[in-house]
Amino acid sequence: MRILISNDDGIHAPGIRALLKVVADLGEVVVVAPDGQRSASSHGISLHGQLQAQPVSLGYGHVTGFALTGTPVDCVKWAISVVNHGRPFDLMFSGINEGANLATDVLYSGTVAAAGEAALLHTPAIAFSLVGPPFPFTEAADTALRIIQQVSLETLPADTFLNVNIPAKQASTDKWTITKLGARSYKDEFVTQTNAHGQVVYRYSGEPLDGPMDEDTDVAAIMRREISMTPLRYRFTDYATVKAMTASEALLNR
Repeated sequence: MRILISNDDGIHAPGIRALLKVVADLGEVVVVAPDGQRSASSHGISLHGQLQAQPVSLGYGHVTGFALTGTPVDCVKWAISVVNHGRPFDLMFSGINEGANLATDVLYSGTVAAAGEAALLHTPAIAFSLVGPPFPFTEAADTALRIIQQVSLETLPADTFLNVNIPAKQASTDKWTITKLGARSYKDEFVTQTNAHGQVVYRYSGEPLDGPMDEDTDVAAIMRREISMTPLRYRFTDYATVKAMTASEALLNR
């Protein structure tokens, strides 16, 4: 079995190292991750830039590692196009992310995007995120391994992947629930700072605003300190509105 691992916190982040430790012996493992922090890079690709890949020793003789000067999606595309050598990856794991990827977070997350790109390229994938602080990555990695061993990814549709959020205060729990995405907005704030050159700069500092929500959402599950497992796919069409607008169009064109 061939396994691809990536993330958006960078190849030296503790989350990816903890995940690698528990899956290193499951098969042939290839790690391709950004050379530095790429959080909130979403599904971006380096369309107008050049990518460099640097081999990285990860402490396991049978694990191949590369640090890429691109986004998480760049990493997945590059690995599947260049590293597979005609032998497709059987599974892809992204994370473990330092922080939640709940509700609308999935629109911004590079961790989720990496798993989503793998699914688009027909590789079953899971994105793992640890909802902290604190960030007990060792316990979360053990839980991730149990999920990997118990969930049958082969039964998912080809373009569907799993977004898993693990609550820090019960990172070793075996209680997980299948959820849908919740609704979450942010109170946007930009903190004014002065850089080393005396220039005024701004740093984003958004705070989540969680209102009433259905009990079967990912946000509600995490609030109950349960692991949230949400199947996702990239299909954004609002079919109800398509139907309504099509009916209106038919009336107007009579």
